[in-house]
Amino acid sequence: MRIASGRQVWLALGVTLVAVAVGYVLATWGLSAWHRSQSVPTAGAPALPTAVDNAPPSVATTDAYGPLGTVSMVYAGTDVSEGLFGSVENPWLAISDRTGDYRAISAPGLPDPAEGSVSVTAAGDLLAWATGDAVALYDPVTDETREVALEGATAVGRFSADSELLLVHADGLRVLRVSDGEVVTGVDGTAEEVAQHAAWRPDGSAVDYVEGQQLVTLAVPDGTTTTAPTTFRDDTTLAWSPTGEQLVGLQEVDGVVRLLSASPEGEQVGEPVETRVPGVSLQQLLGFSGDRTLAVSAYFLESGAVERVVDIPLDGGSPVDITTLPSEGENWTGSATLAVAADSLRAGSTDYGSHLWPWSNQARLMTCILLGIFGLGLWVTRRPRAARRRR
Repeated sequence: MRIASGRQVWLALGVTLVAVAVGYVLATWGLSAWHRSQSVPTAGAPALPTAVDNAPPSVATTDAYGPLGTVSMVYAGTDVSEGLFGSVENPWLAISDRTGDYRAISAPGLPDPAEGSVSVTAAGDLLAWATGDAVALYDPVTDETREVALEGATAVGRFSADSELLLVHADGLRVLRVSDGEVVTGVDGTAEEVAQHAAWRPDGSAVDYVEGQQLVTLAVPDGTTTTAPTTFRDDTTLAWSPTGEQLVGLQEVDGVVRLLSASPEGEQVGEPVETRVPGVSLQQLLGFSGDRTLAVSAYFLESGAVERVVDIPLDGGSPVDITTLPSEGENWTGSATLAVAADSLRAGSTDYGSHLWPWSNQARLMTCILLGIFGLGLWVTRRPRAARRRR
């Protein structure tokens, strides 16, 4: 039996290593380049997914697979892989409002996972977060980030309905114009939570927030403030209905989150009245999904520990289940970090089907190695047979 020479063996090993390296490059950078060359989806109407999945650590990043396009949801993750052995610091995940695809955002200065850390416009075409000395404005359509210098910026609130203004906490409440980064007006010395809990008037003419048992109205852009007594508490998250006919708030009373609503009475806002939602444990206020329908994250008491996005009719109708949220675990820390685009809220949800998650880079490398070993084994076992046939 003819034995392969040492030179032939080393040559075969070298060819195998080159083949493994080329295969790994094609399976990672090559596949990423192909994905990035694809157009951002724009067809169809925006919508929420009927269910949010626990994305694996191998979920695609925008750096590797390109921009997602307009988004329906943004939330903090827990563990996203980057490269062969690295991981994304402070991962934040977004879901496309057209395809239901998931991406981990690749952008500088992503915030720690906390309530209200990231805000999203109604159309889902711009995200914002504070970096300490600036406000980062991330475009999910182009995957580009623009930073607006603002000393002391530690938290963001909501965008105005037309997405032209943004609430920011920077040594007080500030109203930031998105187009040029100009601070339009503000109030010094307010708490950080004020920016996160304040509500825009539907026409963007004013902002309302609660401070010291007073409902404070900040006029935009002239900066004048008016106050009125209220039973809304300081920690109440507020939202105005699209018609301006109701101001609603979620606030915790004796360990139970309650839904309160008040109507304008002349220049003032009337006394808040509780809207009872039997069988539902309210969690977070997400925004209005209709003129008189409020979207919240909540638990149906009869179904146990399954958190959902739920529509609450303010006229006393039954809650409607919109989106099922994941159980706490892989890449989900709860709805406290969840931001939802208002246009998707109003559109409802759709079933995007099951997801094919990308393989991790370790799995791709291992597959290439195994295929290389298989090819080398074929060469080793078939070569002696070929030699015998030639004799």
